[in-house]
Amino acid sequence: MKIVKIINNNTVCAVDEKGKEQIVSGKGIGFGKKRGEAIDPAQIQKIYMITDSALRKRMVECLSEIPYEHIQLTSELVDYISSQISEILNESLMISLSDHISFAIERQKQGIAFANPLMDSIHDYFPEELALGRYCVEEIRRKLDVALHEDEAGFIAMHIINARLHTNMGQIPDLTKLVNACAEIADTFYRGKLDKTTVAYERFLVHLKYLAKRLFHSQELPNVLSRDEEILDFVRRKFQKHYRCAKCMQDYILKNFSKTISEDEMLTLTIHLKKIGEFR
Repeated sequence: MKIVKIINNNTVCAVDEKGKEQIVSGKGIGFGKKRGEAIDPAQIQKIYMITDSALRKRMVECLSEIPYEHIQLTSELVDYISSQISEILNESLMISLSDHISFAIERQKQGIAFANPLMDSIHDYFPEELALGRYCVEEIRRKLDVALHEDEAGFIAMHIINARLHTNMGQIPDLTKLVNACAEIADTFYRGKLDKTTVAYERFLVHLKYLAKRLFHSQELPNVLSRDEEILDFVRRKFQKHYRCAKCMQDYILKNFSKTISEDEMLTLTIHLKKIGEFR
């Protein structure tokens, strides 16, 4: 690999033998080096394969501004998060999380702490991401000796949610609000008797998260079920109570987010509601 740009003493842009540009980091990897020089493989600690050119540019800016130890720890955290989540995470997570963690550390040193208004909702509806956020906070305390406020785990969880659902950070509050409200509608509809410890309820929450993602991305399930009038009529008649609950959610989403749920989404939601309703 040959250097094409020195970002700082610890990071360079390089091209491999196939001519692909990559960002390479390692302690002192750029110190005293010049463009065109080969990189010592022994110095390489991390190679960032970022395919999107705009993201690559942001990554270069991020690496040039953030302390190396913050970048190194964030890289380890992103690797751990990726190992715990089955979906492919958005490659922007490394950038957004390193920026957030570095800023949070600087704020903590200045005695500034932000409260996370979504903490309760994240705790209830995104427990896996919150657990990972708490892991990150503990690793920051253990490795950098910086004790961040507990709410920072929630902010880190929001970055993970964003990377997992491929949304943007500006959509996370609305996405969380939608999932929270629909879960509360179901709880009220079934008079608070839902068993929230079941696998069926967990799958219902997962479905709500991806329903919210599709709505905010203006995507819908393909019209497969609703094309068959017999299936459509059967679900509406056989599971009419659960369909009414789905209709309450549809009305709420239209009123509060100006987004409509397709008939296929309604049928799928109804089936999930039937499954969680069976445990009452």
